Amino acid sequence: MAEPASKTVIKSPSDPREYKFFRLANNLKVLLVSDPETEKSSASLDVRIGCAQDEQTLFGTAHFLEHMLFMGTEKFPDEKEYSEYI
Repeated sequence: MAEPASKTVIKSPSDPREYKFFRLANNLKVLLVSDPETEKSSASLDVRIGCAQDEQTLFGTAHFLEHMLFMGTEKFPDEKEYSEYI
């Protein structure tokens, strides 16, 4: 279950979007942005980890897996189809 985080999101007075920041039970920090004027929804994840955290025998695995996420799925079988959809 999520619990409210104590941080306040600082935004420009001219920014009409709404923001909500909270922390999940697994300690993952979440920032939700609501913009009723937009036509599409999206999500992003920054895990702040990469090849520098790979074991020497598995060096490059994180980067490889990142690319595998966009190699095609059942819904978007072509390599660039998902990117073009977005």
